[in-house]
Amino acid sequence: MGHMIKPLLASATLFAATLATPSASAQSRIDGTYIDQGGYVEITVRPCGNARCGTITRIIRNKPGEPDNDVHNDNPALRDRPILGIRVLEGLRWRDGAWRGEVYNPEDGGTYRAVVRPGRNGSLDVQGCVTLFCRTVTWRSAG
Repeated sequence: MGHMIKPLLASATLFAATLATPSASAQSRIDGTYIDQGGYVEITVRPCGNARCGTITRIIRNKPGEPDNDVHNDNPALRDRPILGIRVLEGLRWRDGAWRGEVYNPEDGGTYRAVVRPGRNGSLDVQGCVTLFCRTVTWRSAG
C-alpha cells in the first residue's frame, strides 16, 4: 500500500507545480500593440533578448503644448531625441505573477519600477512605483 501512495503523491506534487507555474502563453499575453491612457501614442510590447520591452511605435496625436521631443528627460543629452521610438518599458521579466522591470514616463522624464499585467479585454495594466508610491494606468489594445 505504501508503494502506491508515493507515486500518487509525486503525481499530485507535479500537477500542483504545473498549475502554479504559468505557461509560456500566459506569460506572453502582454505582447501586442497598445494605446496609452490619453490616446496620444501607440506602444508595441514584444520580446527583447530574454525580457519584454515596450516602444513608442506611433504618435496618434500630439499632447497639447508638448513638442515631439523628449524634453522632460532627466538626462539633458536626451532631450532632443524624438518621442517616436523611445523605449518606455524596459527589462520586463516574469516574476511573482507579473512582469517586472522599468517604465519610462516621457511626461515627466522619470524612470520608475514597473509591474505589468494583462488587463481586461486585451488591455495592459502598467504600474509605476517610486518608493512606496505607485500609480497604475491602463493601456487599451490597439488591435
